[in-house]
Amino acid sequence: MKARIKLGPFSGEVPRTGRHYLPEHSAEQAENLKLNSGELRGVRRLKPTRVFSSAIEKAYRLPDALGASNGYTWVGLDSRDTEIFRGPLLNDEYDRFYMFGDGAPQYNTIDRIRNGDSWYLLGIPEPDQDCTVTPGSGSETDVDRFYCYTFVSAYGEEGPPSNPVQGTGAPDATWTIGNLDTTPADAASRNITHKRIYRTVQGLTTSEFFFVAEVTLATTSYADTLGDSTVSLNNPLESSTWAAPPSDIIGTVLLPNGFFCAWDADSNLHFSEPYRPHAWPAQYDLSTEFEILGGGIFGQSAAIVTTANPYIATGVNPASITLTKSTTVEPGLSKYGIVSMPYGVIYPSQNGLVMIGAGGIDIITRKLLTKNEWVNDYSPETLWAAQYEDAYIGFYNATTGFMIDPREPQTGFIQLTNYSNVSFVQTDYYTGDVLITIDDTIYTWDDPTEFRDEYRWKSRVVTFPKPCNLGACRIEMASDSEALDDINYPADDVQAWNAERIGYPLAEIGGNVIGGETQMATLTNSLPYKFDASTQPIGGSPIVSLTQDYELFLQMRLTVYACDCDGNMSSVFSEYVSTDRCIRLPSGFKSDRWQFEMVGRRAVYHLKVAETCKGLEDA
Repeated sequence: MKARIKLGPFSGEVPRTGRHYLPEHSAEQAENLKLNSGELRGVRRLKPTRVFSSAIEKAYRLPDALGASNGYTWVGLDSRDTEIFRGPLLNDEYDRFYMFGDGAPQYNTIDRIRNGDSWYLLGIPEPDQDCTVTPGSGSETDVDRFYCYTFVSAYGEEGPPSNPVQGTGAPDATWTIGNLDTTPADAASRNITHKRIYRTVQGLTTSEFFFVAEVTLATTSYADTLGDSTVSLNNPLESSTWAAPPSDIIGTVLLPNGFFCAWDADSNLHFSEPYRPHAWPAQYDLSTEFEILGGGIFGQSAAIVTTANPYIATGVNPASITLTKSTTVEPGLSKYGIVSMPYGVIYPSQNGLVMIGAGGIDIITRKLLTKNEWVNDYSPETLWAAQYEDAYIGFYNATTGFMIDPREPQTGFIQLTNYSNVSFVQTDYYTGDVLITIDDTIYTWDDPTEFRDEYRWKSRVVTFPKPCNLGACRIEMASDSEALDDINYPADDVQAWNAERIGYPLAEIGGNVIGGETQMATLTNSLPYKFDASTQPIGGSPIVSLTQDYELFLQMRLTVYACDCDGNMSSVFSEYVSTDRCIRLPSGFKSDRWQFEMVGRRAVYHLKVAETCKGLEDA
């Protein structure tokens, strides 16, 4: 029987498996690929999305109908630890956003953010001084009343009450409430503008306080003439146990039922009131045995990653949270590598990528990487990561990353290369895009409007029962028109490059001005492919031909390796291919081990190899 092989659907790498024992369609090397469809398709080039005036660490794109950037306002941050969340209150008339993680928690409205106004400190303090209660004269039998008051911000955020103060007098008298504090701490930075006065009602428990009046912050006293029948119909005091959030919060997640879960450096968990991010009752606090590294959300639960055992905090209300410690020791190594996915929370541990979900705890890289490979080759302690669709995207240094999709194990492990100066990666909460920070610019990863980057796929070593000569191959690939549509060839970019190139001296050899310095580098790097000026003939045109370079851009480099007599895999064929017709491979030798590599931007569906062109029909 004639030797033949058909590769495809294509899979990614399985680094823990030896090259000779890889699964049939897996790769020894898979770079810059999206393999969900089983086809070879490159990820798309980074798209510059927002440029700031100076270098940043990360940025947030905030929804803003009046924003100058297509309905968004951008906020650049100089700390990776800072997180910004949109307020959980639906249809918030102020459209507030909340900032945690680097210093005391803060908040702001979208109008103020757009205008560049400073952020307010989050939370309202308790009054430092108690009020006085002075009843006037009345005709009815004396009763006991208790009064207290709270501070309130311009946006209606209310703080805890002052200590209750008792007074005795006639119900029909005028009760003067004095000594109201007018200078709370940080009044301006917390936007405190009003006070609310509360009192008890005769016949009800003295622990029930009802609203009496709201007065300005500058008001020092108030005359209460309201009867019990009126006051008892008013709203009760809700903020008895509320407090401002701790100032030492280092990380936060927002749970689906509208409350925040935050942690500090002392292994304490703090929770806000549902839909009231300024209120953090102390009785909701919980603690873990180990230092908290970070957290994520899945379903109604928060996964808490520590320096030892992870925890799961579950509940629909902060008053009834159940905190469960896992019996599995899987310490987190990088808080920037924690990613909330639809099916669980993934984070880097010393054993690989760990997923916490409804089914428990699992190491999702167990079948792809050994512990030694994971720790030594992928630097999990420096990992920055984000969610892309159902995949986990991680960068472990400024130039290199990887992609893994736990829900589609056939895609395997994909290397991400061709990057430089990456300093952070994150998921955009509002678009689902992966945002990458490089110096002063935020880029969108795999933006559908950009052309595809160059990918590399190198097969496993294919072993045949006896030596053979594979003399023919065929690459089933996208047609020229399909490839151009898929690549989104940027003719406008090339024309702009040509216009700028004309401004440089034209007498060049190998891309250099004769006797001068290289002046092509910056321009060449801006092209969507590697244009080599040295291939131009002396006296030829110094600009790029669109027709010529369409062809270059559509070509696929196929390299075929065969095992030589010394046991080494050596290249026997390496040429650009732009057709799906039969390609003749070198003859005159035989080998029992073969390997195939494809580099390009064009979509590939299958690679067929046989001893003869006719044999390809049966592959």
